[in-house]
Amino acid sequence: MFQLNLRLKMSEFINNNQARIDSLYDFCYRLTIGEKGSDLIKAHQAAINDLTANDIIIVVHRLVEADLPMDDLKIGINKALNAFHKQIMNLEPIFLPENHFLAYLKKENRELERRLQNLKSWVKDFNSPNLDSIKAAEHLRVGIEDLMQMEKHYVRKENILFPYFEKEYPKYKCLGVMWSIHDDIRRTKKALMLALLEVDLDKKHINKLLGDLFFDMYTIIFREEYLLFPVVLNAVNKEVWSDMIHQSEEIGYAYIEAPKVEELVKHVKTETLDTDYLNEHKLENTLLNFDTGLMTLKQAILLLNNLPVDITMIDENDKVCFFSNPKDRFFPRSKAIIGRTVQNCHPPESVHIVEELVQAFKDGSKDSEPFWIEMKGSFILIQYFALRDEQGVYKGCIEVSQDLTDIRKLSGEKRLM
Repeated sequence: MFQLNLRLKMSEFINNNQARIDSLYDFCYRLTIGEKGSDLIKAHQAAINDLTANDIIIVVHRLVEADLPMDDLKIGINKALNAFHKQIMNLEPIFLPENHFLAYLKKENRELERRLQNLKSWVKDFNSPNLDSIKAAEHLRVGIEDLMQMEKHYVRKENILFPYFEKEYPKYKCLGVMWSIHDDIRRTKKALMLALLEVDLDKKHINKLLGDLFFDMYTIIFREEYLLFPVVLNAVNKEVWSDMIHQSEEIGYAYIEAPKVEELVKHVKTETLDTDYLNEHKLENTLLNFDTGLMTLKQAILLLNNLPVDITMIDENDKVCFFSNPKDRFFPRSKAIIGRTVQNCHPPESVHIVEELVQAFKDGSKDSEPFWIEMKGSFILIQYFALRDEQGVYKGCIEVSQDLTDIRKLSGEKRLM
């Protein structure tokens, strides 16, 4: 009898939980397509009163799957979270050890808040009729340039935190909305830097951009700490958090001192060699037959990492299976992306380009596709090549990126050292 009652209570809990999520989804969906918020709140108040961070993550996942336009979706979610604000603020905060991966993200947020507060005083000076607008604009440019350090924070999330969450939590598509806001912040900062250089300052335009920047940066802080982090903390295996910190070394940190990561040193005794060391040593010396020559695995790794290109490979199932590790990398990479679908490695607005290209490789209508961009004063060529076996069956593709800045300047000949 006791077990029967327990099963009934558990079933009731699951049903109530699903009913609440369905109600919250209906509220958010209708709000996004333009229905009146006040009427919707009355109809869904019971679900709103009992919402959890996990509920919101699931609801946003379902909204993304509903294929709503991203701009409409972001506006709708903003409205919904405004309606949910009181309940969200009453949720129990999470506890993080000082050296936790998420704790470093929170420390960066506190530094960002301090800088945004300082920037507000410069915005006030900029709009004051009694002060020099040109000088105030220069201060604003310095402040905006300082905010660009936060890029390291966003890149660590996109390339380290997001992949781990995707592996552990099937309803992860809220990440695409957050990535889209990261990109909004990037575009706004670039637009502000250009607008503040104009001889005739368009204050109305600049103030609009500043308002967008403040709103989006504070939005990300709120959604990270009250919604994403509590769910990620429970979803992701606790054993991988230290790996995330190791992988953060290459990308770096915004405003805060990088944690001192202890090097992983293998202690090898001459009497009894460590099994892992032996296995790794054997693997490195495995001889690979490339038909045109023989190389050890270690030599092959050296070859790939010393080519003057970035190489990333995906398999026939669209999953990242390899990337090279050159000295100077153009685009951030971390080991967390291994096994990640290539679609999830790109912001939502550009995913359709990736999918179209991969489909063209699969159906054989294309074998390669070049792109080129100018980035940080460099001219970067990005080429994609389909990989096919001897029978022409698609087996994946590679992305090869190369800096052509100096190559474009070459002329004549060079025959001697």
